[in-house]
Amino acid sequence: MTVTTWSNYKTKHPMSEEAKAAYAKDREAMGVGYLVLKARAAAGMSQAQLARAIGTSQPTIARWESGSQVPSVRSMMKIAEATGFELALGLHRPADSARKLFAVEVIGRGRAKRGAA
Repeated sequence: MTVTTWSNYKTKHPMSEEAKAAYAKDREAMGVGYLVLKARAAAGMSQAQLARAIGTSQPTIARWESGSQVPSVRSMMKIAEATGFELALGLHRPADSARKLFAVEVIGRGRAKRGAA
């Protein structure tokens, strides 16, 4: 039996343009949860590692990433600090009325938190 890596699979079976568009739309719908996931992944942390770093539980991180629960601004600040990002908050009127008037973005990757491995 041959084991195929995810990278090899994606190369052999590229995603269609329609699937890419659907994925991008779903990713945007995840909102803040996607930002938590993106910051955690960029920092190379597991959900459990991020939870320990910010003083919460792994199931809480999972709920945030899935979009079933939204972290507080204070929690987002902790996530940004733990993952080496800066947090930017803003209000805007989106073109798509289905979106909320609240936007949160994790921007720039700064230096890793001191003492982090």
